[in-house]
Amino acid sequence: MFFVSNPREEFVKVPSAGFELAGVLHLPAGVSKPKPVLFLHGFTGNKSEAGRLYTDMARVLCANGFAALRFDFRCHGDSPLPFEEFAISYAVEDALNAANFLKTLAEVDASRFAVIGLSMGGGVAANLAAGRDDIAALVLLAPALDWPELAQRLSQPPPVREGYVYMGPNRMRVEKIAESMRFSVMHLAEQIKAPTLIVHAVDDQVVPISQAKRFYEKLKVEKKFLEVRAGHVFDDYHVRREIEKEVLAWVKGHL
Repeated sequence: MFFVSNPREEFVKVPSAGFELAGVLHLPAGVSKPKPVLFLHGFTGNKSEAGRLYTDMARVLCANGFAALRFDFRCHGDSPLPFEEFAISYAVEDALNAANFLKTLAEVDASRFAVIGLSMGGGVAANLAAGRDDIAALVLLAPALDWPELAQRLSQPPPVREGYVYMGPNRMRVEKIAESMRFSVMHLAEQIKAPTLIVHAVDDQVVPISQAKRFYEKLKVEKKFLEVRAGHVFDDYHVRREIEKEVLAWVKGHL
């Protein structure tokens, strides 16, 4: 493991579907044309993620010579549109456009890049990676890969009023959440060409680890499955450090 001093972190605007998405680009100092890593966050999350999971992970990668791009999907974080307008198709489109944006950056060599996705972002990352040759490494963290199954697991449907589904501090249009709940990438596992690392907690109460295991069994590429115990977003200091080491080793080994 080597460390590069004084990395740069720049606020960027990622173009997607006529919108400018809020992002942060990490660039290591002293490295010409670093290989980039694209981060895709979870449902209701943002480019920093819970407890700064993504901020810390991107900085670890950058300190070891990789570039990183974190950004907010539409309706999330600092990006345009209210959350209630969100549909998972927006995240799918935004991920594709963010990957294309990487290709335009003169500072990096995005001929091949890595993708990291958490929860919803894991499913979106798998969708993005299916059939592509330019994604050199794929990391799925507690991936939500089969939303119809998640919908079936709800012990009590969220309340619906005046065309909106209410979820704690958030709400979504009924038709948008109905679309999102049809999202599944289980059928895409055999189309993944990138070596894939999956990290999932055995005590995840949001997305069952069984989803990740089913997907893992279908993968036809080099793969690794890491089980931890720290909840859906890995709420444990030491577990997070372990995951950072595993992710760094996977990216270094394949990108």
